[in-house]
Amino acid sequence: MSLQAMTIVVYGASGPIGGLIVKEALSRGDRVVGVSRDPAKLKVENRNFTAVAGDVTDLASFASITKGVDAVIISVGGVGKDNEPGHTSQAQAARIAVQAFSGLAKSPHVIEIGGATTLYGESTEVMAAHIPFPPGSEPYAMILGHLEALRTFRASSIRWTVLTPPLKIEGHNIGAPPVANPTGKYRTSTTDFVKDANGESHVDIGDLAVAAVDEAERPRFIRKRFTIGY
Repeated sequence: MSLQAMTIVVYGASGPIGGLIVKEALSRGDRVVGVSRDPAKLKVENRNFTAVAGDVTDLASFASITKGVDAVIISVGGVGKDNEPGHTSQAQAARIAVQAFSGLAKSPHVIEIGGATTLYGESTEVMAAHIPFPPGSEPYAMILGHLEALRTFRASSIRWTVLTPPLKIEGHNIGAPPVANPTGKYRTSTTDFVKDANGESHVDIGDLAVAAVDEAERPRFIRKRFTIGY
């Protein structure tokens, strides 16, 4: 349980990572506002949880939901118009957060879950060499959308952190509920993948949620990108 309960807004609360972030924050006694376009999907039985309808790409909605809270954790991903990276949910979310909080004397700490490929290099050309999908495809747009988001945050003056997952997220099952087995322990880096003794970059999906809430409660990477691993 955190020493002082916080109010944390979680975008993507109905998703596999966002749902575990909600669960982790509630287990520590924090107050959580789970945001989804369809809040009926958020079936969480906890008196400290509130489900609301919202759109992370809508400035008025975002500003209203996040007003006065301590932290905003964004775990979204989706393609947009014409499969352009800048139109992905994650890229738009970063722009909306910067618009909402720029110039405020006190604003929430924004933590966005990023994409592992950005650790190869923060340029389109370098990242493209590590993307096994053709330009113009949905996966290509999704991956480069995380780079767009990171660039947006880096150019801003708000309180932001990008938590970049390792190459492998264990327990993250596409099309099925996540299977989390968190250890509560992980190592961090701001420059390169964290690898174990076998050279593998991996972490349990539950520990990804733990790291997100750890950063919300005890910030160590304000205006930085960091990654985790074992």
